[in-house]
Amino acid sequence: KPDVVSYRLVLNAIEHSKDPNKAERAKSVLDRFIASIPTVSDPNTINTQLKDNMQGAYNSVLAACAYTPSNAGDQARNNAARILVETLRDLNNSKDVTLGPNQESFSIFMQGCTHLFRPGSSDRALLMKSALQECCENGFLTEKIWDKFCNASSEEDVQSFLSGIEKGDGSFAALPCDWSRNVAP
Repeated sequence: KPDVVSYRLVLNAIEHSKDPNKAERAKSVLDRFIASIPTVSDPNTINTQLKDNMQGAYNSVLAACAYTPSNAGDQARNNAARILVETLRDLNNSKDVTLGPNQESFSIFMQGCTHLFRPGSSDRALLMKSALQECCENGFLTEKIWDKFCNASSEEDVQSFLSGIEKGDGSFAALPCDWSRNVAP
């Protein structure tokens, strides 16, 4: 029976492959990994190492989606986009209150939206704005994430996002510090 390390190694290999269907394959491995974890009555009793590996597993699936080859074909790219959104949603809805998206999750998700959705599409704009809002609320905003949002969004979308805060110059340094309160060094 595969252990945690085995699942992570397989996910890492899939994530870095050139397989056009790697998003689906990674999601399937993640599902098997989650199913292999013994059910506990209190999900908050899962040890830190397992939580870290689960976080890494979810991020590997996000990365497999985000880096689906450009020449993968419409069906593979549409599946990758669907799995990208579902995986972030699943990470958000985890039964374990200490497991959720981190700065890496949000960064990879932004990259995936940029890569998988057409520039200027309403789906891309809505997903990126929603993810950025959640990222800021959870205190995981980094300069890299902010730059990804700004570079992939219209000026109107950036200004709309900033409309509720003190007017600054839109630079990362001018954003509320609270939006980065949980960023790991």
